[in-house]
Amino acid sequence: MIDPLTIMMLAVLALMVVFMIRNSRKQKADREALVSKVVKGANVMTTSGIFGTIVSLDEAENEIVLETTPGTKLRLHRQSVVSVIEKPVVEKSVSPAATQSAAPKSSVAKSAAAKPAAK
Repeated sequence: MIDPLTIMMLAVLALMVVFMIRNSRKQKADREALVSKVVKGANVMTTSGIFGTIVSLDEAENEIVLETTPGTKLRLHRQSVVSVIEKPVVEKSVSPAATQSAAPKSSVAKSAAAKPAAK
């Protein structure tokens, strides 16, 4: 007869293996997505926190040339790229002054504005 504790330990071990396989598949998919985004002209961040634009890629040597500022170029290993920086989408926003004048004042704000400040 199999001990219940042994069954429990085997179940926990099986669960750990399932989660490890799932996590490795997710990391592999993330790496592949990053590799597909690393192209000439992409804005990237490296492992050391350097931001720049990819000027050239050398797949045979696994190197990239990164331009950090105009005229400053760094030669780095391709795997030093941690993320590709997407340009944020700027939405038109209404100025705060326009929203305040359009919004009606609440009764609490009206009563507070009507009372003089106590000294």
